[in-house]
Amino acid sequence: MKFTSLEVQDIFAYHGVSRVDLSACTDSRNVVVIAGRNGAGKTSLLNAIKLLFLGAEDDSLRRVGFGSSAISPKHFVLGQTGRWYGVFNTRAQDSDARARVALEWEDGGHRYRAERSFRKITSAAGYEETLVATVDNKPVSDAESVLLQLLPREVVPFFFFDGEQIQSIADAEVGREQTEIERLLGLAFVAALTREVELYTKAKHRVGIPAEVQLRIVQHENARREAEARAEMAGNARIFVEEEMQELQRERRRLDGERNRLRTGIAESERIRMTGRIDILRQEYARLAQEVSEQLPSESPWLTNLHLVRQAFQALEEELNRNANPSVAQRLHLEFPVELLRRLALQRPPVELAEEQRRQFQQDVEEALETFGISSQAPNNPLLNSLSPRQVQALYRRFLVWSEKGSSLLGAQAERLRTIRQVKREQHQIQRDLDEAEITTDEARQQFDTLTNRILSLEQQEREKGDKVAEHRIEEQQARRAVMEAQDNISRAEREFDSVSRQNQGYQLGLKVKKALEDYRQQRRAQIRQAVEDRLNEHIGVLLGPSQLIKSVRLDDQFNMTYFDAQDDPVARRSISAGMRQLVAMSMLWALKDEANRPLPVVIDTPLGRIDRQNRALLMTDYFPRAGNPLILLPTNSELAAEDYAQMSDHIARRYEIHNTDGKDARIVPADNV
Repeated sequence: MKFTSLEVQDIFAYHGVSRVDLSACTDSRNVVVIAGRNGAGKTSLLNAIKLLFLGAEDDSLRRVGFGSSAISPKHFVLGQTGRWYGVFNTRAQDSDARARVALEWEDGGHRYRAERSFRKITSAAGYEETLVATVDNKPVSDAESVLLQLLPREVVPFFFFDGEQIQSIADAEVGREQTEIERLLGLAFVAALTREVELYTKAKHRVGIPAEVQLRIVQHENARREAEARAEMAGNARIFVEEEMQELQRERRRLDGERNRLRTGIAESERIRMTGRIDILRQEYARLAQEVSEQLPSESPWLTNLHLVRQAFQALEEELNRNANPSVAQRLHLEFPVELLRRLALQRPPVELAEEQRRQFQQDVEEALETFGISSQAPNNPLLNSLSPRQVQALYRRFLVWSEKGSSLLGAQAERLRTIRQVKREQHQIQRDLDEAEITTDEARQQFDTLTNRILSLEQQEREKGDKVAEHRIEEQQARRAVMEAQDNISRAEREFDSVSRQNQGYQLGLKVKKALEDYRQQRRAQIRQAVEDRLNEHIGVLLGPSQLIKSVRLDDQFNMTYFDAQDDPVARRSISAGMRQLVAMSMLWALKDEANRPLPVVIDTPLGRIDRQNRALLMTDYFPRAGNPLILLPTNSELAAEDYAQMSDHIARRYEIHNTDGKDARIVPADNV
């Protein structure tokens, strides 16, 4: 396989057509250098290549640096004001504009070309995305499969990356995603087979379960899917509101900067005095707020309702004193049986009972009272029915304190709040005085007030958006709990007929096949892990040979890296320099590429950012010549000096420069004197 050209047009920072010739690359001359200053368009070129393989629907591309949320495909392609310019170059905004990226290569005597393009259209989507692949200039029906055979989506990060991504691999406390590594190393088919077997086993699991139970399971599955949809909708709504909050924050910061430009200044001594006083008041406000937050929440429900405290205290006091003043229930149990016996004796003829009969009669009456809900131990207040005497005593002591000291505690808290308001009021007044002292004209003061009001309005909108975010987060959590509850119901219904499922041969066969696949996956992963570890340590011996700090690296089952020194003692990850961790990461990528054995191009943006002079030489002589064919390096102008180019001259096939006058018209042109 031989790659012949890369082409971009009106995409990201690139205006017009730029073409990179890769046909001159050979096994010995495999390096293509495309240099440019910061902001010239190196990352744009890297992203364009990723976009060719991934498309605009890919989440990882649409995370454009503002938090963890991905913007929508429409905003990614067409742009989002204040956040992202979009796929189209800002100078290619005509209705017929087309942004595109294309790659050409030869394999087995055939010429291949893959091109992904974007065109603006008047529809709800706003754009049209097209992927075209040709073989010997003839279109193929399934262009996506051509790209997937060349480079599966999951492994794109291993071949197109920048210095920060390299660093993230070395800094990560966890290993690379297993799915990426398994796809890269040929194990993804096992996961796909396992999923198919799970579907088969699930179907067989329910054979023999009564129809009404199957219906109940289906209903629970529908409830789970509905809850999952609600959770996704709430999550998307939360992300959308968070993005709106970010827009409000950016606008507020812009207005604040515009307002600050209206200040002309006052005497330095006066300004220092006033700002110093503001700082003191701010610290005092924080201290008082901390005191209130620590003491007020536990007391406030009672301190603000002292009349209810006194009523509760009275009820508790009556309960504790009820032995001295028996309740109606107690009097019934003590006096009613005796009164009944007395009245029996007054009957004509009198009803005479023996002593044993009298005791039994009295006991029967008491049991009857209990049966009818009249307990001898019932508290006077029905709210205290569920409390033990010890709990009543504890509550009595607590309410005694609130009843006796409530007014003073309430007064102390109220005084704190008044002090806080006074401190805040004084802080605002000094800030206003400072603002007015720095605004010298009526026109500027009027504009200052207008901006202040707009800033206050934005702050209010931010608070309202914050409340919305909280509401959506609660909805999302409730939906997640509903998902778990539905899954529990499904599992419970299936367990009712577990014995039937155990007798189902198809179900048992599915379980055995699934276990066999998992065992194979584990064994094969262990073999691959060992092979990658061996290659990794071989490459570390080359790139970190002069160092005594790291002599070997070991991988666990999740491909986490642990460093060891010359004495085979573990080396703390954070105790080594960022440049050395980057060398380890490059060694890891090198090992994964060798193990995958895929003849693919490798693109590295800012490859030498943290590497010292000695280790640069090792990269240029030992890593770059074998990292890929072609290997496209995207260094800054200062990354590679003349002696670096001289050192790599035997391996450089082409050199280009990115010309970009204003950040919006990048072009790739051949460098002089290569």
